[in-house]
Amino acid sequence: MLKKYNADVYDDASGIYDTYEGLFFPYLFGRIRELIVNRLIPALPGGAKVLDVGCGTGQQTQLFRPAGLSVTGIDISAGLVRVANQKLGEGICAVSDACCLPFHDAAFDAVSCAGSTVNHIPDYPCFFDEIARVLKPGGLVFLESDNKWRPDMFWCLLSTAVGDPLEYKERIDNVIGYFRRPIGEGYPYEFPLHFDGDKVRMLHLRTFTCTELKRELRQRGFEVQAIYGIHAINNLLPSPLMLKDKPGPATRAVFRVLSAVEDRTYGLWPVNRWGMSVIVIARKKG
Repeated sequence: MLKKYNADVYDDASGIYDTYEGLFFPYLFGRIRELIVNRLIPALPGGAKVLDVGCGTGQQTQLFRPAGLSVTGIDISAGLVRVANQKLGEGICAVSDACCLPFHDAAFDAVSCAGSTVNHIPDYPCFFDEIARVLKPGGLVFLESDNKWRPDMFWCLLSTAVGDPLEYKERIDNVIGYFRRPIGEGYPYEFPLHFDGDKVRMLHLRTFTCTELKRELRQRGFEVQAIYGIHAINNLLPSPLMLKDKPGPATRAVFRVLSAVEDRTYGLWPVNRWGMSVIVIARKKG
């Protein structure tokens, strides 16, 4: 049921998926692109086969082909896959469930998974099992996830406790429950997708800590090689300010200063543990 709901939401969003403005998404997607191009791709052999899980509209998928790599994308949303294939060519991306990948064992040299894909999946252990199955021994996984321990949830708690001047639009019991609820117990977080006009649809997200992500990967024979935090320092600005389509000049100025600091520290502890998103690069043993 939840998988179908998520697919329907992203089908609705397929026409505007690449058009988000503001400060939040351009910085997030830019950092993901930079890490794929400068960290993941150089670590792969020539002609390597890459699987992009949760490929969306192909924003990350399209980065691999110029490097001479063979890439296949999958996504649960037919609408997003349609847009991706319009960009990349028919047959590059296909509709598929990340928990039941239609590929042989050890079929790929790398798996890339961004866009909070893992956070949408109800049966997340199955997802980790599948990426381990389709990766060759020695293969790399590039995994981006929404992070549980991030400055924004403290902003949310503070705002909600004093009448919500920042407009997080959360109930105080839900926010407190977010901090108390362990992994695996429901979806403690919702993210609004805004469409043209006043239409809003909520995406249900399960967040992970860095420790939880490392545990899931290590249990399946991976060695974690690097962790990066995105929107850690610049999340000293509350996310509703960064998500505005037209943030004010003061917000932009503060964001530029904070981002300049983050650009120099996003791979260092403790910044890499406190991003709104974390990226883990790990290698399958063997």
